[in-house]
Amino acid sequence: MINRDTVKVLDLKPITRAMCDDFYAKINSEFKTPEDIKEAISRWQDDSKKINHLWWVLNYHSDNLDANRELRAFIERHLDNLAQDEKISLEE
Repeated sequence: MINRDTVKVLDLKPITRAMCDDFYAKINSEFKTPEDIKEAISRWQDDSKKINHLWWVLNYHSDNLDANRELRAFIERHLDNLAQDEKISLEE
């Protein structure tokens, strides 16, 4: 799960399964491996909302995209790092 503090700092919202349908179709057609999805995360690295959306897609469609939960854990760590950076910038 995404850390509660991370959700608060980045103002991440829950996303319903229905809201994930289009993004799921796009991910399924564009990315063939977990490494491809990780590469996409690196391109979206500062867009916490889009990365959060991807996390929800992976969560709802875990059987097809993330059965071993590695991608979600990768995203959770990335979001935690973004939140930490945001905290630091707010303290300066």
